This record gives sequence, C-alpha cells and structure tokens, in this order.
Amino acid sequence: MKMHKYILILPLFILFMSGCEKKADPTAYQKDPILMDLNTKAETMAKAVEAAQKELEGFKKELAEVKPQTGQIKFAQKRVFDTEAKIIKLEQEKRYYRVAADSRVKIAKEKYKIAFKEGKPWPDMDEFETYQTLERLRNAKRSWDVKERFKEAGIDIPGEEPKAKKPEH
Repeated sequence: MKMHKYILILPLFILFMSGCEKKADPTAYQKDPILMDLNTKAETMAKAVEAAQKELEGFKKELAEVKPQTGQIKFAQKRVFDTEAKIIKLEQEKRYYRVAADSRVKIAKEKYKIAFKEGKPWPDMDEFETYQTLERLRNAKRSWDVKERFKEAGIDIPGEEPKAKKPEH
C-alpha cells in the first residue's frame, strides 16, 4: 500500500518539477523597444504618404482648372511636382523603416535567445539608449551656423554689440 502511494506521488512530483522550468518566450522580440520604434515610424510614414497623395489629388484638380496664360499654371505645376517628389521621399523612408524593422526582428530574436541562456535582462536598455542617441544625431540639424554656435558657447560675436547681461541678485 505504501509503495502504491509513492508510485502515484512520484510522477506527480516529476510533472510539477518539469512545469516549474522557465521557458523562453517565443514572442519576446515584439517587446524590443527599438523594433517598436521602427514600426511606429513606418506607420507614421505610411500615414504621411496617404496624406500627401490626397494633397496631390487636390493639386492635380487645381492644375486642371487653371486658366491658360494667366501665370497660375506654372505655380500649379510646381506644387504638383513638389508634392510628387515629397511622396517619393516619404515612400522611400517608409520602405527603409519596414526593412529596418524586418532586420531588427531577426536581431532581436537572436539577442533574446542569448540573453535568456545567459540569464541576463532583456531588452538591453544600453542598446536602446545608443539607438536613441544615433537617431537624435541622424535627425539633427546639418547646417552650421557660426552665430548660433557662438551663442551656445556664450561667446560674444565679433562685429555685434554684446548683449547686456542681466544683473544677478
């Protein structure tokens, strides 16, 4: 009788212990903040393309309604041309973000597996901070304004009157 109890308890104990084993999450890559950011940007670009296409339709209607030899036709043609160029650029950005997101899915899956095996936290916030820094630099103003740089550094600009400093209290 005692033996029967052990025979019944032993499989239950083994089943309980195997159920406690931590398993990898197959959809953990979807929690990657970089992937979420890339997907958000791709969706934003898709909406911007749709808005620009609606804008283009309106400009094409205006172009069709313009009276000849009034000088308005060149202005209307320019708006159509500029909007078409804008759509092309937005579609390129949308494709870029979609490709980057697809690539990031593969990278995130691999990095999650490595982090899971090593018992490290995932997603890696240092990597996300690096990504944010690179995005800030990528989107930063690319022109060099000497006067603005001087003002940022607190240096008086040669040839201009220095601004009177406020008295400190």
